[in-house]
Amino acid sequence: MKEIFVLIFLLNFSQSFGQKYVVPNVIIYDWEEVKTANPDTIYGVSFQKMKLTEVPKELEKFKNLRVLDLSKNKITQLPKFIGELKFLEDLDLTKNKLKNYPIVLCKNSSLRFLRLGRNLFESIPSCIESLQNLEYLDLYDTPATLLPESLTRMEKLKEIDLSGIRFSPTFQETWLNKLPNVKLVFDAPCDCLE
Repeated sequence: MKEIFVLIFLLNFSQSFGQKYVVPNVIIYDWEEVKTANPDTIYGVSFQKMKLTEVPKELEKFKNLRVLDLSKNKITQLPKFIGELKFLEDLDLTKNKLKNYPIVLCKNSSLRFLRLGRNLFESIPSCIESLQNLEYLDLYDTPATLLPESLTRMEKLKEIDLSGIRFSPTFQETWLNKLPNVKLVFDAPCDCLE
């Protein structure tokens, strides 16, 4: 009984700190660990904090990836093959140098969790609607103040993190009404933007 209580506590604890949006049962390896591995046996790879300016071409052969962490690098664009990772469920591009939303991501229909916070793009293209399995979209601290109407047609969407972006009260109210079943995370609205 004690073990069950501890397990329930740990599950609730991890969910309270943003861990509710993860792909279960996927081991995430560092790039150095998998360079010589059989690519068909690898489902999760991390390139976090590697100071990359581009995604390594060798990654293209890892067709079964479900989790890809490219966070905390200096990547400015994504290669075409990222859109061909048909099993990819979780992509973390947080804290890079993306000046434009990577259109290639509109081909990743299996994506459930997309983390794009702390990048440089100002708008999201309407093709994001093709990500019909997307549950979580992180746009934290980006200048992305233009959201497409196509977000309203994404039936599985549960949460969009828009914290760190300044919006007017009217903007926030409009989007809360457009997406009543989606948790929208906003900072306090700024009347200065009305």
